[in-house]
Amino acid sequence: MHREAIPRLPVFGWQALKGGRAGPAPCLLGLPGLRYTTSGRAAILIALEALGVGPGDEVLLPTFHCPTMVAPANSLGAAVRFYPIDAQGTPDLAWLEGQDLRQVRVMLAAHYFGLPQPMFKIQRWCETRGIALIEDCAHALFGHVGGRPVGAWGDIAIASLTKFLPVPEGGCMIVNRGSVKANLLPCGLTTQISAALDILEVGATQRSLPGLNSFISLGLAGVRVLRGKKLSTLRSAALLDASIVGTEAGGPDLTIDARLAHRQLAWPCRLVAESLPRERIIRRRRDNYELLARLFTGVKGMKPLRPDLPTDCAPYVFPLWVDHPDPGYIELLRQLMPVARWDRLWPGVPKLPDDHGRLWSHHVFQLSCHQDLEQEQLHRLARNITAACTEGPTAC
Repeated sequence: MHREAIPRLPVFGWQALKGGRAGPAPCLLGLPGLRYTTSGRAAILIALEALGVGPGDEVLLPTFHCPTMVAPANSLGAAVRFYPIDAQGTPDLAWLEGQDLRQVRVMLAAHYFGLPQPMFKIQRWCETRGIALIEDCAHALFGHVGGRPVGAWGDIAIASLTKFLPVPEGGCMIVNRGSVKANLLPCGLTTQISAALDILEVGATQRSLPGLNSFISLGLAGVRVLRGKKLSTLRSAALLDASIVGTEAGGPDLTIDARLAHRQLAWPCRLVAESLPRERIIRRRRDNYELLARLFTGVKGMKPLRPDLPTDCAPYVFPLWVDHPDPGYIELLRQLMPVARWDRLWPGVPKLPDDHGRLWSHHVFQLSCHQDLEQEQLHRLARNITAACTEGPTAC
């Protein structure tokens, strides 16, 4: 039986306007030194440029990564050095102590899944060795750790807006030390209008704007007729099509669009980022994470990777360890379940002792737990994962 696809990303609707303006955890968009970019990947590229990274330099990156974390350094001609992570996702600093780091200019450390990492010891380790720290907050728009908000630890921090907010594009960088001159290209009127239409189209498609859904859909249908082609947006594809990530997407993307990376963020996306209430985002994400933790506790062949959600944060996804992920993962992609796996390793990622990164890339499913998911959808997601990875493929 056909079932409506579960959205993997937040959806703009009337519900997004509810709740308190401020949330129970700090948002890095309130930090000084904020600069908006078109994506988290663009923010990494601009950060590396600002730190003077180029050919002959080395950048430390974790073995557990998505290609967007590696492509910016690769595009600048820098050599990438991969380091292992422990069972909590923390850099293995003891392993790094035994390496030749004379050419290393930058280290990137990530708050995986939106769960804050102990940045104090990472920041101190980098500082004593003259290595700049990029704090990767792509999974952590909200949170607090070690007496500071996430995003306040690195020399530069980067984040992604699309993972937490109903926008078709968006990232940002926080400059905590030094100065960054980022002369971004103007965003054209067509791009501005497309961004606004994209936000509304996704909301109407998901029936999240009662009273306007039909009007918006008819209006966009008219635009398609006038243009003589289907109006297709990256946001719409990313929202519903799980096959854009993981195994079925092929090899890692080794390129980066430098012009797009250096363009200003479309103003409708910035407006949403700065005006939406944040209390609901944090509360709903935490509630959904905790529900998934209960649903998967005690299930044979799988377990929550981090069953206890830290206080004072908002998760991006729910990490689930699966003993036997294949071929069930492919079946879940076919069903358009909001599940991702970072199994597209960058070429040359080494096998390192006591490294959890390579294990996670194969065994850890990242399940959507965003604020616009309902309990029924999460129960359906859990049933399908359990069936696909313990009993074999099943229909939605």
